[in-house]
Amino acid sequence: MFQKAKITVTWCVGVFAILSIFCFSAFGQRAIAPTFSFGGGYSSSNYTPFWLRANQFGAVPTEENYLNVGGSTSVDYRKGKKIDWGYGASARLNLGDTKADLLVQEAYIKGKWGIFELSAGRKKYIQGLMDSTLSSGSYILSGNALPMPKIEIVANEYWHPRFLGGYLGFKGNFVHGFFEQERQNISQVYLHQKSLYGRIGKPDWPLKFYGGFNHQAQWGGTKRYLKSYRPSGGGLPTNILNDYFSVIIAKSLAGAGGDTATYGINEGFNRLGNHLGSLDVGMEIDGKFGKLFFYRQSIYEDGSLYYGNNITDGLHGIAFSSKRKRGLLKIVFEYLNTTSQGGNEFDQRLNIRGFDNYFNNGIYPEGWTYLGKGIGTPLMTLDSETDLNKSKGNYFDNNRVETFYVGAEAMIGENRLTFRGSLTNSMGNFGSEYIPVKKQLAFGIDWQRQIFVFGQDAFLSANIGADIGSWKKDLVGANFTLSVPLQ
Repeated sequence: MFQKAKITVTWCVGVFAILSIFCFSAFGQRAIAPTFSFGGGYSSSNYTPFWLRANQFGAVPTEENYLNVGGSTSVDYRKGKKIDWGYGASARLNLGDTKADLLVQEAYIKGKWGIFELSAGRKKYIQGLMDSTLSSGSYILSGNALPMPKIEIVANEYWHPRFLGGYLGFKGNFVHGFFEQERQNISQVYLHQKSLYGRIGKPDWPLKFYGGFNHQAQWGGTKRYLKSYRPSGGGLPTNILNDYFSVIIAKSLAGAGGDTATYGINEGFNRLGNHLGSLDVGMEIDGKFGKLFFYRQSIYEDGSLYYGNNITDGLHGIAFSSKRKRGLLKIVFEYLNTTSQGGNEFDQRLNIRGFDNYFNNGIYPEGWTYLGKGIGTPLMTLDSETDLNKSKGNYFDNNRVETFYVGAEAMIGENRLTFRGSLTNSMGNFGSEYIPVKKQLAFGIDWQRQIFVFGQDAFLSANIGADIGSWKKDLVGANFTLSVPLQ
């Protein structure tokens, strides 16, 4: 196996070198940033420490010790250009104890006109109001899974209409994405995603308020999952334009009459597809010593937030970013609660919408996942990621959690240190509760430093992490990465 892996590594390095040479020759006047990396990871158990693999865009294996080699290249927009284009590509080969995985984390092309951007391909991104570098992970889209291919229109910066005097700004996105081709009992599943966020206050004001929402939907599919969801025997919906419009506005195909004979139980009484997202609010205070950011993400799924049934659930955070260049740079405190889920009762007549079962779905059995990893917060774990249950399925068996989290970043001399730690109380899910509650403590420390390799700038990072508690056998592990920009 390792002989084949060695050949694969040589092939990947060769292709990357040729691509870099082509980029230098074809776009010599553009800012091109090719990088080569090498690293590896080891754990005392068969699992990777939680904070060494979570929110890594699918790059770090959940299980197995590994070596890895990777490369990336990109062309970004030129300064001062209203209309411009760029691209990016990155890949990583993980060589595990029993298998080798080649992961294409990014492969995209993009173009901009002012603050608006159109992109196509696989591109790293997260969504929601929170601290973007130290958060435990945005509830709905945290960067935990490999990015999925998508076509996106986005306003990356806040647009301030002149008639509002610059006091109110807006930004958002609109996406059509593609889940992996083959999922459990269903294929050709699509992603619809949109968001709209607003900001009250001019960019230079010391006090600003934020608010907005994001809407995610899994829809489509060509293989029949259960006949009870489509009594006519025709599989999932196939009128793609009508279905797409219904997904965008989140309406039922069956309409007010609830035509379950034609459209099945799910589409007759519910929305077409699996709809979920968050409503976010935030406040930023820019002071003499740094910025203080308060934020909350409220969870919606199956209508429970509309009726206030799950109002206690959500991600709450406080982030302080210092204006200093040394010492403590940033510290983040978060509290995630997903234990309510509307309660253990569902009664439409009384507007009680319980049993939300976050991230799971009856039509799409693998739920809110992509290529075997959760798309949202990593603190709600899949059956395959812990030893809490024996089945090892690809669904969320641990989605009622309460987590206390702290993250900190500091610069000491030429060394950048990052700490992440969490204490989680896990309750399982409704119908499969953990009694007593399962507790899990996890932490990770990341060290980074600029070094010189053969007279050239390079970056070395090393991480150590440990997990203690009921999710799995207690463990400690470490990894390292050496990144060398090719100039």
